[in-house]
Amino acid sequence: MVIGLLSVSSLLGQGKKQSSSNPLLYSGNESGTFRIYFGGVEIGQEKFQIVESGSTVKASAETRLTIERENQKVSFLVRPLLEFNRFFEPASYEIGQESGPNKTRARVTFKAAMTDAVYESGRETDTRHISLQKDVLVLDDNVFHQYIILTKRYDFAKGGIQEFSAFVPQQFIAGGVSVSDKGLEAVQVSSQNLRLQHLLVDTGELQISLWLDDKHGLRKLAVPKSGVEVVRE
Repeated sequence: MVIGLLSVSSLLGQGKKQSSSNPLLYSGNESGTFRIYFGGVEIGQEKFQIVESGSTVKASAETRLTIERENQKVSFLVRPLLEFNRFFEPASYEIGQESGPNKTRARVTFKAAMTDAVYESGRETDTRHISLQKDVLVLDDNVFHQYIILTKRYDFAKGGIQEFSAFVPQQFIAGGVSVSDKGLEAVQVSSQNLRLQHLLVDTGELQISLWLDDKHGLRKLAVPKSGVEVVRE
C-alpha cells in the first residue's frame, strides 16, 4: 500500500523503549490543510481534522497526491481514520488508498493482548497479528497530521530526549522513535520568516524536523534525506 513518497518504516529504530511516565492527555479540536512538497515541487494536499468527543478522539484526513512513476503521473487518494482515547491509546485505525481502479485498505483493531490487522487488495485478504504497547504511536506512510499527535505526546516541561514506541500500519512494522527539543529557530514557511520551536524526531536512519508555533501547533515538517517538506496553510 506504500505510495513511495515517504516510507515511515525506515524511521523506526530498534531497541528503543517508551518514556516511563506519560502524564500528558490529549485535548482540543484541530483542522487544517498541509501542502506537500517533494523535491521542491508541490505534489498534493492533506486536509485533516482531529476531533475530541468525551473520552474519544478521532483523527481523519483526505489526501490527494500526484507523483511521477515511470515517466507517467499517477494520482492517489488516501483516507486514514484513527480513533484513540485521551491517554493516547489507539482503539482502531483504517486507511484506504485509491489510484484509478486500484483500491487497497487496511483495518487495525488494537487490543490489550494482541493487535489484529486486515489488509485488502482487490480480492485478496491478509490477516496479521502483532503485540504492541497500549499507547503506541500510529505513524503511517504519507499521513502527516499524525505528527500533530506526536507533538502532543512530547512533554516540553520535561524536555530532553523522549522515546516512544511507534507502529506503521501499512507496512505492519513496529519500532521506536525519539524526540528532542532543539529550541527556537528562524524558519521560512511559505513566504513568511517565522521563529518556531524545533522538535527533532531521530530514528537512527532518518531525522524528521517539526517546527511548532508558540501554541505548539505544527507549522512545518521536513525530511531532508527524502526531499519531503510539508507546510501548514
